[in-house]
Amino acid sequence: MSDQTAETEAKKGGSGLVLGLILAVIGAAGGYAAVGLDLLGLRHVPEVTEDHGYVAPAAGVFLEIPQIIVMNGPFLSGRHLRFRGSLEVRPEDAEQVQVLMPRVVDALQNFLRSVKAEYFDYPDAIDQFRDHMRLRVIDVIGEAPLIDLLILELVPN
Repeated sequence: MSDQTAETEAKKGGSGLVLGLILAVIGAAGGYAAVGLDLLGLRHVPEVTEDHGYVAPAAGVFLEIPQIIVMNGPFLSGRHLRFRGSLEVRPEDAEQVQVLMPRVVDALQNFLRSVKAEYFDYPDAIDQFRDHMRLRVIDVIGEAPLIDLLILELVPN
């Protein structure tokens, strides 16, 4: 009888392990489904409202900077740099900036004369030129009136 009892107990232990694994897989699948399908209501989806709080920037006035052509390199080389741009300024400051435009052109000419031809080989050269020119314009007209400097044309020949 002891042999039969030992065999019966071994069968019960093996079936308990299989039953435990099956219940674990079912429980894991049920938990995954409950979370994935949000059956517990844990996900919070915010309501979409029409007011996003976006305020468009104030429209500025665009003042054309006269075309600037400066010699780039030795005089006999014939190399030059051509620049054309616009200043975006606040509407209430447009007249004041227009009066100072000759000084703006002078400041930009001095900067463009200092630009070496090899600077154009860098991928971020246009961004650096814009930043430098913007600083020179701010030196002339002040920071408050200027919204942006737009480079329309910057061509080395």
